[in-house]
Amino acid sequence: MTTTLIHHHPTSTRTARARRTTATVRVRPGNVATVPLPSTPLLACALLRVDWSDAYAAALPRGVRDHPPEAWAEAVFHGPPFFVRALFVAREALVRLSGIEAGDRHAFDLVARSPHEVLLGITQRHLGFRASVLVQPDRVVVSTIVEIRNRRGRAYFALVRRIHPWVVRSMLARAVQKLAVPA
Repeated sequence: MTTTLIHHHPTSTRTARARRTTATVRVRPGNVATVPLPSTPLLACALLRVDWSDAYAAALPRGVRDHPPEAWAEAVFHGPPFFVRALFVAREALVRLSGIEAGDRHAFDLVARSPHEVLLGITQRHLGFRASVLVQPDRVVVSTIVEIRNRRGRAYFALVRRIHPWVVRSMLARAVQKLAVPA
């Protein structure tokens, strides 16, 4: 995607003539940026209360734009980068020690879907979370909302939220790379 910015600079303080300059800004596909939480019907009714949220978007190359949200969810949440898998293993060891329910393969189960969005997640005693994968014409947006349910959830999430942005950005960038490869 290319965005063209047009700036008008006066050539002199004495003349009204303006010099037109253009600057082209390249937004590379796969680059992940923080964006506002999308306002979608699935996210709006996903949890009773939202204590924390974030959203990240990646620009899509032309050949990747036709994938449904289920394919994006699969690419984002299954087969993450090695360091993310290592973090999930460390997470499991820590939650066992703290008495928090261990995560399992159901953490990213499908909760709801619409033509352009899927909602995944799980509700446990300590917290509930939902992850939305929204496919828009030129980008894909991964959003997370969290409902903290008790003190253990608050303590757990105080640690997780520091790592979460790094993990989601990496997983989304990798998903764009995976789906950009011709089949």
